[in-house]
Amino acid sequence: MKYGFTLRRLALTGPGRPAAELEFSRGINVIAGPSDTGKSFVLQCVDYALGGGDAPETIPEAEGYTLVVLEIESRAVDHHRYTLERSLQGGDILLRSAGERDRVLGAKHKSGSEDTLSRFLLDLSGLGGRKLRANAQGVTRELSFRKVAPLLVVDEEAVIKKLSPIWSGQRNDKTLESGVFRLLLTGIDDSSVVAKENPKIVRGRQQGKAEAIGNLLQKAREELVDVGDVTSLGEERERLVRVEAALHAATAERDAEQAHASPLESTRRAAWKRLRAVESKLNVLLELQQRFDLLQEQYESDLRRLEAVSEAGSRLGQLKETRCPTCGAVAEHHDNDHRAQPIADADVAQACEAEASKTNALLQDLQATRASTASDIEKLSAERDQRQTEFDVAAGELKAVLELRVDVASKKVDEVRERRDACKKAVEILERIYVFESLLTEAKAPLKRARAEGPSSIVSTAQAEPFSKAVESLLAAWHFPNLDRVTFSAKNQDVVISGRARISHGKGVRAITRAAFNLALLRHLADEERPFPNFVLIDSPLLVYEKPDPGEHEFPQDVKRYFWESVTAAFSDVQVIILENRRQLPDDGIAGANVVLFTGNDRGRRGFIPPAGGAV
Repeated sequence: MKYGFTLRRLALTGPGRPAAELEFSRGINVIAGPSDTGKSFVLQCVDYALGGGDAPETIPEAEGYTLVVLEIESRAVDHHRYTLERSLQGGDILLRSAGERDRVLGAKHKSGSEDTLSRFLLDLSGLGGRKLRANAQGVTRELSFRKVAPLLVVDEEAVIKKLSPIWSGQRNDKTLESGVFRLLLTGIDDSSVVAKENPKIVRGRQQGKAEAIGNLLQKAREELVDVGDVTSLGEERERLVRVEAALHAATAERDAEQAHASPLESTRRAAWKRLRAVESKLNVLLELQQRFDLLQEQYESDLRRLEAVSEAGSRLGQLKETRCPTCGAVAEHHDNDHRAQPIADADVAQACEAEASKTNALLQDLQATRASTASDIEKLSAERDQRQTEFDVAAGELKAVLELRVDVASKKVDEVRERRDACKKAVEILERIYVFESLLTEAKAPLKRARAEGPSSIVSTAQAEPFSKAVESLLAAWHFPNLDRVTFSAKNQDVVISGRARISHGKGVRAITRAAFNLALLRHLADEERPFPNFVLIDSPLLVYEKPDPGEHEFPQDVKRYFWESVTAAFSDVQVIILENRRQLPDDGIAGANVVLFTGNDRGRRGFIPPAGGAV
């Protein structure tokens, strides 16, 4: 699968202004001319159309122009073309494409959003949705196109910068920028990285933890003062062991005394049971005796009543007949048919005597029973007194043993237990103090730099070995002097040429080796068919080389000739755009390249922007 896109046309338009246009092709494109003809302005316009944050510099020739138009072509099978339009005043980008509706794309990357220029260009390049580690703690961010752009668009200042080509110089972005380079070389992003907490948050929590522990430590020390005389934790632990042993001995002594008192307790319990049994029988008989007393009173009452009835009957017979107390009629005038045969007074007296005789018999039986019960009560009372005496004796003996021996042993157990509890409390507080002091020391200790779990963003020498070989091959094709071997420094994230760091050379050599770095990356990724935009735009890689720094006079000028021959032959399947001074081009031209010459005068094309009222 082919990734990336090709720049096809750049235009600058404005009301009433002639269009300033450049056509690009696949392979090598060279825009050459003297200073002040708009070469660097072309690079700024391309970078701006690709989402750059800074608008092109304000130059007199660009007055009246309002819109940058960049046409690109997908390298996929369909070679679909898109037009990007962006106002020079800033704002979002309008995306136009034949057969599709126009879309407005945000100029700034927004994670998770597909309506941004960054996501659109990354999707064309096969890099959409990739995540990269942003710092050592493993916080990840979605890749934006602007993090890839420095490897594509190299201006005249960046080409000589004394810094790795993958770094912008912003310290906080080093991890992310190294991750971009590693992603391009290996195809591995940081989606699997497990992030660590932000050190500031951890530090704030640690300070709060230290304060809380300090408060707990102070309270523990105040509690220790209340305990009393306390030594060190080790001594208190030893003392606790001794007190525990003493408590064990005292408990055993108390248990032995309680065992000694156990037979007395059994005797007292048996005496108590016998006493309760006698008292229970006695109470039953006393209750019966009370009932017998009541029954005797009832019999005596019945006898008195019968005697009264018998006497009343004889007295009534002696009374003369009188008028009815109710109606006043004499007895002879009353209707007595309903009245039964009158009972004789002698019969009433005889009946009462018979009933009295029966009641007297019952009374005599009751008195005999009461006498027998009274005898039993007397015997049980005597037995109760005996059982009470036995119980009192057993209880007294038990009490004497408990008070003299068991209670003393129990008090000793209680005293030793109190000492044990006080000692345990002292040990517990001292242990808490020890733990709090350890935690406080730990909380106040300097934080160790947290490293996230997952692969490092730093590109290792081994990972960059195929890329280093590509740089070496390119420099060899350029006849770079004294070339031995090219390796990669994991520390500087830059190539080391013949044992010497690239950035240690002068500006001229740094410029041409920077071009080698970017072009070799393009060639290597294209050969490996890895996701990449697959074009490079470099401003003035050879101009500074014309005037080498002191000590670098041994670098031959024919490197430039071999540079053009090699680039033309090796990059026909991708796109390379070189902005260079006219003097750096071979006199016989560059065969197979799309060359645009700015003359700076009226002969030929003056520059990128045509004169007012003129044509290109």
